[in-house]
Amino acid sequence: MSGEVRHYRFDGFVVDTLARELRDRGGVPVPLTARAFDVLMTLLRHRDRVVGKDELLSTVWAGRVVEENNLTQAISTLRRALGTGAGDHRYIVTVPGRGYRFVAQVEEGGDAQAPVPARDVPVPQPPSPPRTGWRVALPALLGLLAAIVAAASWWARRVPEAVPAPVQEAATADAPLALAVLPFRTLPGESPRDELLELGLADTLITRIAGTTALRVSPLSSSQRFAGAGNDPVEAARQLGVAYVVEGSAQRHGDRVRVNVRLLAADGRALWTGSFDESPDRIFTLQDRIAGELAASLPVRVAAAARRSPCDGADPGAYRAYLAGQYRLARPSAESARLALADFRRALALDPTCARAYAAMANAYRTLVATADAEPNDTFARAQALVERALALDPNLPEAHLVRGWIAFWYDWDWAASEAAFNRAIELNPSLADAYFGHAHLLRNIGREEEARERARQAMALDPLSPVINAIGGVFVAPPGESRRYLDRALELDPDYWLALLMRGMGRVASGDREGGLADIERARELCGNCGHALVVRGLVEARAGNREATRALLRELEARGREGYVPPTALASLHNALGETGAALDLLERGWRERDMRMGFLLLDLPVRWSNLRDEPRFRELMARMRLPMEPARQQ
Repeated sequence: MSGEVRHYRFDGFVVDTLARELRDRGGVPVPLTARAFDVLMTLLRHRDRVVGKDELLSTVWAGRVVEENNLTQAISTLRRALGTGAGDHRYIVTVPGRGYRFVAQVEEGGDAQAPVPARDVPVPQPPSPPRTGWRVALPALLGLLAAIVAAASWWARRVPEAVPAPVQEAATADAPLALAVLPFRTLPGESPRDELLELGLADTLITRIAGTTALRVSPLSSSQRFAGAGNDPVEAARQLGVAYVVEGSAQRHGDRVRVNVRLLAADGRALWTGSFDESPDRIFTLQDRIAGELAASLPVRVAAAARRSPCDGADPGAYRAYLAGQYRLARPSAESARLALADFRRALALDPTCARAYAAMANAYRTLVATADAEPNDTFARAQALVERALALDPNLPEAHLVRGWIAFWYDWDWAASEAAFNRAIELNPSLADAYFGHAHLLRNIGREEEARERARQAMALDPLSPVINAIGGVFVAPPGESRRYLDRALELDPDYWLALLMRGMGRVASGDREGGLADIERARELCGNCGHALVVRGLVEARAGNREATRALLRELEARGREGYVPPTALASLHNALGETGAALDLLERGWRERDMRMGFLLLDLPVRWSNLRDEPRFRELMARMRLPMEPARQQ
């Protein structure tokens, strides 16, 4: 395939190999570094296969000793140049543990002067979570980071890459049967490719077959990495650690849509096939029939369609708007949360009975508190009202109980109510990875560390390709010095995952690599839009290095923001305490209690490092008692 090809064309882009130029749909050169261009050329020449990281490093950086980070930066540069992000699989797919593959349709040769018309791609282009599991906002941010600082040996020790769980052949009482539903493919027909239809068909099928302890269903946040043509279901089964894979396709013919579905064993054997025809406005209700036949073909008893939510049947437009909002939240940020809220409002305008949209809207408000420092009293009040509306419509909606658990955790500081809600979500859907993850967070923050580790392991088993769960859950389960294994995994899955970069940066600084650590922190700061979390981390790092004026400048920046909007008192308290201003720090923590600052729930997690000097202060001990937090974690349960 390499040959002497002069031009490559894909999706309106043209690569001129002689001029070493990437030109956009209008024929305008796109700025690229020499290394990024060489990476693109290597991927194009070998697009028939996955190109390993070692091969890319030896080809592009021949004769030079470089870190893997050079490659991830080049991939990120390419994705930005092509107008995509790390989770957009139109062009470059990350194959965890192996490398990268170019997957877009490519034409070779011909005159490259005339631009090629762009393909009509629906918007919004759904991102891939981290994504964060998709519904997981950024919890316990600074507490987890502080814990990493305490483990200074973290950076020096390298641990082998995580290996997918072994494929399971049969269900047992302790090991439920594992299955993944891959995003459906829309085949060429009378309409362009429809990403939301592809993901929606998979989502509704997952909703219908999950909910039994005998079956573990991978969340769409992991399986959607295998969206699009050319993905191997056998490889998907391997990476997800499942015994069965469901794949399907949809194609429109006139006023009908044909959906083909296959149940495959992990080795690729077809165990069941089905073909279904339906009108386009009833495409999602068709999943009732598909789920019923699929459930009957499995070697475990599954109550298909028992958990159907009204949103995916009453109005197809409502369900599509709901899906668009969910995929915006795949990588939680202030911007994505606000856009998602508009999507959910549109869904509810079309279908006021859509319980899932109310729950998702509540989660978006929760995300704003974590990512945009939204004022907690107003924001959580809105979220609580939406959760109660969702549960009034569907008392058994797992996602609503999940958000109720987060609210009780982050706002009410009602540990028992939070635990009950997380457990109820798990009871209703034993495959809901986010519920295990939320419960792990709660348990870790109230000192029940052993239980937290077990819940985190369960979340990681259910959603092994989640950057959020790998990064943060890894901190929960890793022995001292081994957190890098999980952070490396998270950044492999999403090189632009800013929280993992922030955590890595703190670890590097703690181990003596100040230059590399600060580079990671500043990169994270850029990716999160100069968010308050990154400012605080940079301030703490500078304070520990004795650069008091640098910390003071960052504190002034946060205080200036507080005059224009809400800044969590705990953020200000952290920097005052780092500067030795104990009284001011305690005053701000008292304010955090009064204002319901969500990060007050992380005092125990932060205690070993951030607040260690306050351990014997009566005011601090009284605050801990008021929060019903022990002064020391209970390490054994």
